[in-house]
Amino acid sequence: MKRRIILLPVLALVLTVTLSACSDKTTLRFSNETECGTASISLTNMESGNIKDYTVNQGKEIEIEVDAGVEYRYEVEYPRQPDFMQCDSKRVTTMVSEGQTLTIRLTSILDPELVQTQTAAPIQTQTAD
Repeated sequence: MKRRIILLPVLALVLTVTLSACSDKTTLRFSNETECGTASISLTNMESGNIKDYTVNQGKEIEIEVDAGVEYRYEVEYPRQPDFMQCDSKRVTTMVSEGQTLTIRLTSILDPELVQTQTAAPIQTQTAD
């Protein structure tokens, strides 16, 4: 009976280590933090020339498994350009080390040149004579 009690924690530890070693994925994580709608992502493996397309909704993220040590180019585009915001397309080349996750935060920027400021006219009061 004592032998079984000792073996259970050892087996649990071995299983945990084995599973964690198998889950080391190399990934690109795209987080759409914009106000620009769904982002369209085209991901090109520069070594093989393989191109895959993905979408990530506004306020969501997507994780894409990639090959370690391989150069990738990603292009991001948006369906609309909302008022007062800049939603720039991106064309970037990157490489991820084995077992790592690179998070790419897609953000929109308030454009002060697009904001129309309205100035209020001073209130005029009339006085009775």
